[in-house]
Amino acid sequence: MHPSLPCCVILAPDADESLRSLLSDVLSDMGIALRPWGGAERPDVVLALVQREDSVSRVLEVAGNEAGPAPVFALLPFEDERLRRLAMSLGAQGCYALGTPLESLKGLLRNVADAWRTRGERGEAR
Repeated sequence: MHPSLPCCVILAPDADESLRSLLSDVLSDMGIALRPWGGAERPDVVLALVQREDSVSRVLEVAGNEAGPAPVFALLPFEDERLRRLAMSLGAQGCYALGTPLESLKGLLRNVADAWRTRGERGEAR
């Protein structure tokens, strides 16, 4: 496990079990724990699942409230540039489209770890 990777990723509560299982496997390979939504521990990163365009604002608002200073990444149901731009304009620090290579998601998480390393300690990067 790389010590500078995010230690906790919170997934939006409306994700189904198969998505949770897939992300748990991918993230655990990176040394990142997938924690349940709404726990007492503040997350290092929030993955906010966006199901529809009309829910982007609400989902990101709830995720942002839960995240505190942690970055929020939108999980999009498919690759759609308009949806990506909307999520970014509403505060998402990045987006990952389901069904695309998981390396894209891993890259977003590595960028968070790099920012922490650059600042010398995780708390300053947020």
